[in-house]
Amino acid sequence: MSVSTGERNRAELALEGHRSAKNVGDLETLQWPSVGDRIRQARLQAGLSENEIARRLGITIHSYCDLESYDYEAFIVVSLKDLVELGRILGVQPRVLLLGRDGEGGKQTVTFEDVTAHIAKKVSESGLTADQLGDLIGWDIKPLLGDPLSLSDYTVEALYDICKVVDLDWVAALPEMLAKAAEGETVGGALT
Repeated sequence: MSVSTGERNRAELALEGHRSAKNVGDLETLQWPSVGDRIRQARLQAGLSENEIARRLGITIHSYCDLESYDYEAFIVVSLKDLVELGRILGVQPRVLLLGRDGEGGKQTVTFEDVTAHIAKKVSESGLTADQLGDLIGWDIKPLLGDPLSLSDYTVEALYDICKVVDLDWVAALPEMLAKAAEGETVGGALT
């Protein structure tokens, strides 16, 4: 997938900078992509209130407002599953919410099964246990080896960190929402 370097580059620089952030103030000084603005614009365009989105996501109004107020929230707090659901509610692909025009036209070409296969290969080739590799990555990867779809419970930050270590494109691994999910239908199939 060919994605321009603007918003993607900002995301990657911010995700790398996040590692050295010591407090919330440090997070806010990083140059994150304008996710909050895109979420707010999409919500307004959909004619939905903050309360309605929060209710449909099953989160508090405070948590939802943080998503619109702090760009880093979409990367380091929200699960991939919730990001897909937010995209479905707003009618915008998750990668477009995260990366704006840089995410338009992109497709999920790396499945969660691909990520898991690369993790298993890395464990096998490195001679490390899954726990040891997970410690190096900074995430518990053991659940992924048993159930690739459990990656949907991780954040974009986790996806980025894991993909970096196993040499996969994190943007190509971002899950998509179904083309036309019925109201109230789950979007778990979008994660495969």
